[in-house]
Amino acid sequence: MDPTTEFFEGLNYRPPDPLLREIRGTIRFEFESDVDVDTWLLVFSAGSVSATESDRPADCTVRTDREFFNRVAAGEANVFAALLRNRVTVEGNLILYKYLLHLVPGPPGAHEPREWVRRGHRR
Repeated sequence: MDPTTEFFEGLNYRPPDPLLREIRGTIRFEFESDVDVDTWLLVFSAGSVSATESDRPADCTVRTDREFFNRVAAGEANVFAALLRNRVTVEGNLILYKYLLHLVPGPPGAHEPREWVRRGHRR
């Protein structure tokens, strides 16, 4: 299984996130390859996030190649920087796109800041 598929399937097992409780909407991902386009639908609803392979319309559409998103899903590329560098195109509700920063993993070796503070590593 590739990192993109693992990322989307893993979202279905995330517990509800209080930081996302006010977010509602859908993001359609279109991953281009040499022969066709794979689509995933991400649904935000009251703190929960779910993902399915679907080509239904959404509030926001993200297009990129699967190879690049594999890097994002592995924490090797940043979704915000990808937008600025035109590695992805986004149409529709751009606000929903910014919440991807909360879902994708950080760089390898990075720590989750809230957990780090809970363990007493304050500055």
